[in-house]
Amino acid sequence: MILVTGASGFIGRHLMNKLVSLYGKEHVVALTSSPIDDCVNLLHNGYDFDDDFFVRNGLANIHSVIHAGAFTPKSGAEANDIQRSNSNILNTTRLITSELPNVKTLIFLSTLDVYGDASPITEDSLVEPASLYGHAKLYCEALVSAWASKKDVKHQILRIGHVYGPGEEKYQKIIPVTMRRLLAGEPLRIYGEGNEIRSFIYISDVMNAILASLELEKYEGPINVVGEEQITIKDLISRLIGISKVDSILEHVPALTKSRDLIFDNQKMKQLLISPKVALDEGLEREWEYMEKNYEAIL
Repeated sequence: MILVTGASGFIGRHLMNKLVSLYGKEHVVALTSSPIDDCVNLLHNGYDFDDDFFVRNGLANIHSVIHAGAFTPKSGAEANDIQRSNSNILNTTRLITSELPNVKTLIFLSTLDVYGDASPITEDSLVEPASLYGHAKLYCEALVSAWASKKDVKHQILRIGHVYGPGEEKYQKIIPVTMRRLLAGEPLRIYGEGNEIRSFIYISDVMNAILASLELEKYEGPINVVGEEQITIKDLISRLIGISKVDSILEHVPALTKSRDLIFDNQKMKQLLISPKVALDEGLEREWEYMEKNYEAIL
């Protein structure tokens, strides 16, 4: 059986659908605070459970764990939330110190927020988090690695970056925010000149990378799961206008933070896991169709 934490989140929902389609709902367990359809549910309240929780619930045969569950800031303002950042450490500790007698593999989903200012960002870039969230995730990486070494469990750390696709509408990120404004007929905002460069990776490519990591024979060090197609913020907004076919007013407002390019090197991912298959325009079109279809619920 495969255990997934964070099954109700943006990445977690897609991951559950993928795993159930591959292995069947009786072989996929969601560690969740609220029931999820079409899988085995193990309900908890804030990771408040005893060491024997999994064994006591008849799940001693879990062989793989994908730890996707975490507080993830939905906006920059949340990145230094003390309690929620600390919860990532506490919940990871609770998970790995529980009795999981037959676990052979653990995949930990981390973040690019562990890195300092570098361009391009590679796995060898300086690790220097700028937020409590980044520091907490980095510490969780150390916890997982130490536990895996002690228990002789194969593990892999995946640093996920700039994922987009259907289901991210709650986040205050450039793509969903711009789409929501297009749907609502509101002016679009560009902070500063909009010349900052970004790279995005579509959610299905992230799913394929996670699944491929389960098949690695040994720990390969952290792997950045990131896109490679570069685009400026202003060109991204222009593409979204073209895809939506919505006439919109552009507003240039003063930048809130210092301008920074975020460019990634994903050679390690392509060598060990997958090469991204979904081009940016195709992914944006898919997400726009989803946002249009769910217009009322999203707004």
